[in-house]
Amino acid sequence: MNFLEFQNKMETFKVFSISEIEKMFPGFLWLNLINWQKKGFVIKIRREWYCFTDQQMHGNMPWLAANLIYQPSYISLHTALSFYNLIPEAVYTTTSITTKKTNQFNTPVGNFSYNTVKSSVFGFGHTLFDFNHGYRRGLDNMSSFSRKILFAELEKAILDFFYINHQYKTEKDMEHLRFDNYVLENDLNKPKFYNYLDRFKSKALDNRVFKMLKVYAIN
Repeated sequence: MNFLEFQNKMETFKVFSISEIEKMFPGFLWLNLINWQKKGFVIKIRREWYCFTDQQMHGNMPWLAANLIYQPSYISLHTALSFYNLIPEAVYTTTSITTKKTNQFNTPVGNFSYNTVKSSVFGFGHTLFDFNHGYRRGLDNMSSFSRKILFAELEKAILDFFYINHQYKTEKDMEHLRFDNYVLENDLNKPKFYNYLDRFKSKALDNRVFKMLKVYAIN
């Protein structure tokens, strides 16, 4: 088998696993994969997960890789807050929520951190969007043949942030976050936000969130 034949069949996966290779190419000769890594055609991300080198620089590659190399997980926290333009800082580590243990990985396609929540908190407030989708809030450009990325909604990303980062307690702490008031006023779906907050069933989280809303004058 030559590399182009392999790439033509696997490129729609974007990030692909050993088990997916075996399904597409029964009896696959693993020496090929080793040789293609040595030639710089293929990158091993972590354990059984790989991508093509020419896909490495795709802007959404770290997000898809984050979903796949540590499952179940979805993108949230700082990465999501930056995507929704709520925080001004650039984010260089892809941050995710998982039901597995808290973990971090440094890989050839990026650095990843995962924070643990219980299953009842994990199972709502996220959406899927297409790997090739652009950087905007409307996550509606879906296609059946492409990988999908599991990503927190704005409302859930904010709640995840305060659930994990319980050190933010005072009004001064909230001011230091420098949240964008325009995003909170115009993009936040308030009925959904309060519904999600109720589902966390945490009085400590309630207190932090209501303090944040007071500081940013959100009713």
